[in-house]
Amino acid sequence: MPTNMKLVVLAFLPAVAAIGYCNDKDPSCAAWGGKGECDGDNSATVKKLCPHTCGVCTHICGDLEKECDGWRVAGECETSPDFMLAKCPTSCGLCSPKCADIHEDCNSWKVNGQCEENPGFMHLHCPVSCGVCVGKCKDKENDCPGWANSGECVSNPGHTLASCPLSCGSCASGVCKDNNATACAVWALGGQCAETPAFMNKECPASCGICTNVCEDKETDCPNWAKDGQCESNKDHMLTNCPSSCGVCSSLEKFYVSAIDGGDKDEL
Repeated sequence: MPTNMKLVVLAFLPAVAAIGYCNDKDPSCAAWGGKGECDGDNSATVKKLCPHTCGVCTHICGDLEKECDGWRVAGECETSPDFMLAKCPTSCGLCSPKCADIHEDCNSWKVNGQCEENPGFMHLHCPVSCGVCVGKCKDKENDCPGWANSGECVSNPGHTLASCPLSCGSCASGVCKDNNATACAVWALGGQCAETPAFMNKECPASCGICTNVCEDKETDCPNWAKDGQCESNKDHMLTNCPSSCGVCSSLEKFYVSAIDGGDKDEL
């Protein structure tokens, strides 16, 4: 890693820092919430699937206490969920922080193998280039579950598909990317994102600006692997694929704040 390079905080960073999304995990959440399932016999399960609808965490979210990651390591997300899920949604895996590379040289460093050789530095400064953060469909407005439940994805696709890609099912596989990158780029240049949003937002979400780079676990077994000590014994896999369970997401959230405040703009 070069030692004489200065951190370049990109112009868009202030819009990224310390912002995350708490989204429901099932398109039926709005309907379940309307039926009172958040407080019913299956409330524990429903709250895990529908943290936004059930009010477990707010739509725009982030850790509220500086001790959150330490509490996560101590198992407090499981032993004190009422407190932790509200105060520490990032550390407990409910909140997905938005991400951005904040160095202009991230791509070249990645090509030179720095993601593997210097993960501590690269996962904070270049999380997108290093694969810690990937494109996901994230609802960007608070009312998305309700809008989707009332049919707005079909009746008002221009706005709803763009603002509520998760609730509207724009990412069937969970990963937000164009199905045909070359064709999508051409269609987008031709104005098709606005003219045929129902088609384009599903086929070409990246080209149409639907995707959001966020930090979250990529595999369902991540929390269990983390409890087994895999974050320390299998770092190459875990820190990239399970960044939430291994504390990378919460560290990234804190890092963005310090970077904006000027705490990391000195020579590296």
